[in-house]
Amino acid sequence: MKKLLAIVCLFMGIHMISMAQDTSKISVDGKSEIKVLPDEALIRVSLIMKAMKTAAATEGLNKKAAEVTKALKKSGVKNYELKADNYFVNVNRVYTKGTSKDSGYVASQTLRVLVKDTGEDLVKIVEALHNNVDMGFQLEFQLSDNKRKEYETELLQLAIKDAKSKAELIANSLELGTIAVHQVIYGDGGSYQPKMYRSEAMMLSADNQRTAPTIQPDEQTLSDQVKVVFTFGR
Repeated sequence: MKKLLAIVCLFMGIHMISMAQDTSKISVDGKSEIKVLPDEALIRVSLIMKAMKTAAATEGLNKKAAEVTKALKKSGVKNYELKADNYFVNVNRVYTKGTSKDSGYVASQTLRVLVKDTGEDLVKIVEALHNNVDMGFQLEFQLSDNKRKEYETELLQLAIKDAKSKAELIANSLELGTIAVHQVIYGDGGSYQPKMYRSEAMMLSADNQRTAPTIQPDEQTLSDQVKVVFTFGR
């Protein structure tokens, strides 16, 4: 009985010490925030072609894609990438008064033009599209992968510095003594999305004469955070 009581007392003592150790901690959230300008622009050109036969729809779609390619070359800009995706050919089903009727086929595709300069090169490409093709597009500003990684590093460093500063302030204000890092919890809490800074839906028309557009990308706020647990001793 005495042996059992001693074991129980020992267990309670260890538990109390453990609880005391757990309360000797400071948990803080370090946060960071910076404002950046995009260094790339992404133009999405939507191509659609309807025809009674799939071959005709596909051929018409290819001609429209060729018009875009020709306009890009005509702009004189070299620093861009052109990619095509989301290619579909579907039945053109028309719904009228609760009934449906198949009327040929519709082919669609999206062309993505990645412009590596948000200044003069972007203006030239947008103007070339305005003057030489007849279709719609969407313009987005974004960060390149290299820039995003660069900012990720800076944001995390600032977040860690903020956590340490907060913990030191708490410890000094409460006279808790020196502090030491006990645990770091980071789950890639950075906010880098959406890449889209500003979106402009535009209709391009060869018959619509325009002056050179003024395109000014907006700043985006990027943020990150990290949780750091510190121990302290009096």
